[in-house]
Amino acid sequence: MSFLKRLYFFLFGLSIGIIILIFIMNKKDTRFNYSPNKRVLNDIYKKNWVFKNDKNSISKEMFFSDFDVNFSKSNTKIDSCKVYYIESETKSFNVKNCEKSAFFILNK
Repeated sequence: MSFLKRLYFFLFGLSIGIIILIFIMNKKDTRFNYSPNKRVLNDIYKKNWVFKNDKNSISKEMFFSDFDVNFSKSNTKIDSCKVYYIESETKSFNVKNCEKSAFFILNK
């Protein structure tokens, strides 16, 4: 069997495998969070959100795209509920990340 024929079969099988993998991952609503910033945001995203006052609430759709965690201003050495400083261009929050809930406090 020639090299080109083997390459063709390999690429054909690889493309079918990638297509099947894409369909499986879309149905499971899987996110690939490799950076520490995205892992923290994903952990907060999964929890029940509690805001100090309702007029400062944010939507979960814009949470991943607009916000970043500033680890230098965060307090992650606490054992019970870590406090993360989350900011975007317009808003910044201190988020107390507990086991079942995330408490958002708007910074000024």
